[in-house]
Amino acid sequence: MGLAFWRKKDPAKLENMSWNFMVAATDPDKCWGIACLFRDTDMPSNVLTCETSFLMGSVVRDIIRTTVPQEYQSQCIASAESAYYKTYDDQSDEPLPPEMENVYGPKSLGQVARIALAAYGERSDTLFLTSALFVQRLNGDPRMKFEIAPLIEEQATMYRKAFVKAIS
Repeated sequence: MGLAFWRKKDPAKLENMSWNFMVAATDPDKCWGIACLFRDTDMPSNVLTCETSFLMGSVVRDIIRTTVPQEYQSQCIASAESAYYKTYDDQSDEPLPPEMENVYGPKSLGQVARIALAAYGERSDTLFLTSALFVQRLNGDPRMKFEIAPLIEEQATMYRKAFVKAIS
């Protein structure tokens, strides 16, 4: 007689995986690779990379919300957000380059990142809504949304599959 024993989810493991997931998804090199596929805008390349990274932070929260068991979601989202904030706060000691300061004003990168993630959160991190805000933040043509959304959705699908595999 074979008995099935179900493993209980380890919240510490899930939180750690969420942290690492956020770090991987917001990696500047990966985000620059995605941003290179967008239509040209008048935004400097470092702003475009940061904005893509901010949007990917929102995508990560959405994936965690839809894949992590309900009882662990808040801890996992908090862990992922902590990784996000730490990444940008660690870079906030240096002043923004002039081209970024022209776009964001006299804020630190950590402040800009917090504002962006909060704005995406107001749209429930739903890509259909956040992609429109993303284009608005880039001062892009509104039609860009229909070009950008499939690219981000493709990345989100890849990340979702990898995250589900990692936590199961």
